[in-house]
Amino acid sequence: MSWSDLRRFGCVAGAALALGACQPLYAQRSPDVASTGPIAAAGISAPSLAAIDILPIDGRVGQKIRNELIFAFTGGGEPIKPPLFRLDIAVQVMRAQTPVVDTDTNRPEIETAGVDAAFVLIDIATGQPVLSGNAIGRATYTRNRQRFASTRAERDAEDRAARVAAGQIRTKLMAHFSGAGGV
Repeated sequence: MSWSDLRRFGCVAGAALALGACQPLYAQRSPDVASTGPIAAAGISAPSLAAIDILPIDGRVGQKIRNELIFAFTGGGEPIKPPLFRLDIAVQVMRAQTPVVDTDTNRPEIETAGVDAAFVLIDIATGQPVLSGNAIGRATYTRNRQRFASTRAERDAEDRAARVAAGQIRTKLMAHFSGAGGV
C-alpha cells in the first residue's frame, strides 16, 4: 500500500466518522429524549416546565427573556396544551451605570447594563399565585469612542443580562417544581 492509498483511505475513514455523528438540525425529538435531559436528571418532570404559558413582555429585552425561557422550558419543542400555569414577568432595564472613568479624558471606559425582572407564577385552574420572585442580571461592557460600537456593546450587554435573569427565573421555577414533586 502506497502513501497516496493510505492518505485516501484516511480521508474516506475520517469523512465516514464525521458524517456518522451528524444529526438533522430540525429533527423532531421523541419524548424519551426530553425525559433523559438535565431537567429529568434533577428530578423534575419535563412537563412541569413545558406546561407554563409565558405572557408577552414589553420591550426588546423583555422579549429576549421570554424567548430564553420558552426555549429553556420546551427545548425548542411544542409547549403542553392547555397550559397549567401562567408566568407573568415585569422587566425593568437599567440604563448604563459607569463604574470606571478614564482619568485623562474623563470619559466612561466600562459601563454596566442591568435587567431587573419580577415574576409571578399563577395556577390557571385556581387563578392563585403559586410562586413569585425577582431576578437580577448585570453585564459590563467597554465604551468606545465610536457611537455605533458603544451602542452595539450596550445592546449585547443587555442581552447577556437578560440571559442571566432568565436563568435565575428558570432555576427558581425548577426548585419550586422539584420541591412540590412536579405537576
